[in-house]
Amino acid sequence: MVKNKPDSLQELFNFYYTEFKPLYDRVHIYGQPPLEMLFEITAAFDHLSRHWYYNLDEKIAVEKACSHLKRASFDAFKIILINTIDKYNELLNIDTSIIDNGNFDMSLKHLMADIESGAEKARMSEGDSRDEGKWHVAFELWKEVYLKCYEFEYNYYLNDKVEWAKKRQNRNKWVLRLEGLLIGIIASLIAAGIFYLFV
Repeated sequence: MVKNKPDSLQELFNFYYTEFKPLYDRVHIYGQPPLEMLFEITAAFDHLSRHWYYNLDEKIAVEKACSHLKRASFDAFKIILINTIDKYNELLNIDTSIIDNGNFDMSLKHLMADIESGAEKARMSEGDSRDEGKWHVAFELWKEVYLKCYEFEYNYYLNDKVEWAKKRQNRNKWVLRLEGLLIGIIASLIAAGIFYLFV
């Protein structure tokens, strides 16, 4: 669990390396992080620089820097959530009901329901996070959502059986097209035969 509120440089950088940096790296995988996140990071380190440049009290500098990293973390969590929902919508276009006798679909729907309800709770708790003593509650709720998004990515979206289902679905489309073509040819031959019988 994230400490209630970092109040030293060591605690802040512990938060930075163990919590924030992995989130930032994950968002970076999806493409360029949004400018809002970069502004928050810049603002955080600007506050830290004031500790040395203006002799600002370390605890105050850390508190202000942490506020910006907190907001950037919340942005990262939301980007990861949106990416997960996009990938889930991709999966909906594939007939995954053939995987594990339908158990794959059932557990996937339960996981997505957990992600959505967890994200709703996390968003609502952000209002309380303006109280610097309570911001870790929202962070922990978002972190639970993040871990479930990670589970979705590796256990469902990148599951080998999904690729198998996609290939099978594509093969079935070709079989249906071929059947339609053959039925059309046979119907044409029968119609031509009937026409010649009565002419």
